[in-house]
Amino acid sequence: MAVRTRALVFVVLFSLIASPLIFSVQGHTASSFTVLVRENGFSQNSPDIIQNDSIIWYNVDNESNLTHRLVYDHDGDGLYNGTFDWDSGELYAYCETDENNTKIDSNCSTGFMVIFDMNWTVGNYSYQDIRSDGSIVNATIKLFADNGSHMEENLPNIGSTFGVFEEEGDETSESDEELTPEKILLYVGLFTGISSVLLLALLFIRKANHEDFVDKVYESE
Repeated sequence: MAVRTRALVFVVLFSLIASPLIFSVQGHTASSFTVLVRENGFSQNSPDIIQNDSIIWYNVDNESNLTHRLVYDHDGDGLYNGTFDWDSGELYAYCETDENNTKIDSNCSTGFMVIFDMNWTVGNYSYQDIRSDGSIVNATIKLFADNGSHMEENLPNIGSTFGVFEEEGDETSESDEELTPEKILLYVGLFTGISSVLLLALLFIRKANHEDFVDKVYESE
């Protein structure tokens, strides 16, 4: 009886200890990054992202009076209608609206988004900006695995914007880290796990002492 009780308590203790550790290595929070489509190219030609992140392109080319079409040909057939192909259609610098702020042309678009979920394999993806004057701008997306501990150099911070830089007055020290909800949950999980371990350890010691005492009583009879 004492052996079974000790084995059960050991399993419970191991589960409580392992749970906060598992929580701490979960995948990163999916983020959305912005790439600006400019007259002279992209604000970022080779962004580094992680699986489940997304990229939103915005046409901010107000000078050249050109439209931009972002395309990716995954299967290399010259078309952009495959499972992993994409075609943004013509992206305009702005869309005319009426007095209710509703687009007059419902097909007019200034932005385009692609979500790189787990169906996208790790690697480099080269795509093109086909401009309405016939010129083409090439760019590449570097996709890394979401393994919960990815620490590549020069990776963008979660929530950052490609090609958009903050003013010096808005910079914050790396040491001034925010207490994020994820960190709060981690601390709560660790505190709860440690408290539970201590409580169960105390109960286990008292239970074991009691069972040893009962065993000795039966052995003496």
